[in-house]
Amino acid sequence: MTDDAEALSAFAAAVFPLGGPPSADPLDLAHYIAAELTAKCFRAWIENPNAILFVAEMADQICGYVLVLRSSWHPQIEDAAPAELRKLYVAPARHGSGIADELVRQALTSLERDRRAAVWLSVFSENSRAIAFYKKWGFRTVGTQLFLVGSDPQRDFLMRRDPPVAQQERA
Repeated sequence: MTDDAEALSAFAAAVFPLGGPPSADPLDLAHYIAAELTAKCFRAWIENPNAILFVAEMADQICGYVLVLRSSWHPQIEDAAPAELRKLYVAPARHGSGIADELVRQALTSLERDRRAAVWLSVFSENSRAIAFYKKWGFRTVGTQLFLVGSDPQRDFLMRRDPPVAQQERA
């Protein structure tokens, strides 16, 4: 799968700017992409035993992916070892096709098999489509944080999904 790192990097570079503010400075975007979405970064994720990468393909082309960290501590997420959904992206032409749902289903199923812990994510606070999608999957907003894109501090919502047993107890 490390052979896929180049293709994942190219896909990520193309779709990442679409999840943030339309007014984002192209230089800040380029800086973030050059630092965080390189083939070297994806190779490191692929080889990281704490990470799981789910990739959706159609006609031998990447059309979506999600990176899951089995354990990813965050100061605002109260849990001994929360997991994180990171970098969920789907090609705009495939929005509404069910690809994002399938990626999240696979990610959450893999985490539920392993253990019963909270799952968190960070999403741009003005990306209402993504926020509604995550709410549909049982995530709720629990805080905010700054997310740097180059030198541009953007406000993200922190969202949390409790394990199925904890969700039933809260209901």
